[in-house]
Amino acid sequence: MIVKWEPQWYELDQSIVVGDVDFFYLAKDNHYFANGFADNKDCEVKAKILNIRHSELGDVKGIITIGLSYTIYLGDGSVITVNAEEAPGEIENSKLVVTDWTFIVQISLIEQTGLSSVERLKMLSFNEKKAYRQERNQRYKALLGLEEAEWDS
Repeated sequence: MIVKWEPQWYELDQSIVVGDVDFFYLAKDNHYFANGFADNKDCEVKAKILNIRHSELGDVKGIITIGLSYTIYLGDGSVITVNAEEAPGEIENSKLVVTDWTFIVQISLIEQTGLSSVERLKMLSFNEKKAYRQERNQRYKALLGLEEAEWDS
């Protein structure tokens, strides 16, 4: 299944990493990853990220959307940091200029849970959310081959 990932910035987007199996939230039409504030207009799926591709950047290993800057791990091993707060879309550590931030993501759909992001959040306690976030960050680092990451605090 092909799904588009387009940033809304301001830490309103889902992180995606090739090889990750997790719950993701798609727009009702299943053509886009949902972003923005949690609402009942998205659909939760359990899926595996198979491939991430960008028309200008090429193959992408992962997009981490934690914090004021997004970190994009490219297939060639390089990493770009993109401002997501004060100057959304501006690359901070490179002279690269990207004109379109749409990524094409191939996923393997495992399950459609029938839940929305709001319903999932209501099911989890504060401690469960915290533990899940920590486990997810550890999984991202393992998939990206990192020992440490600025976004993992």
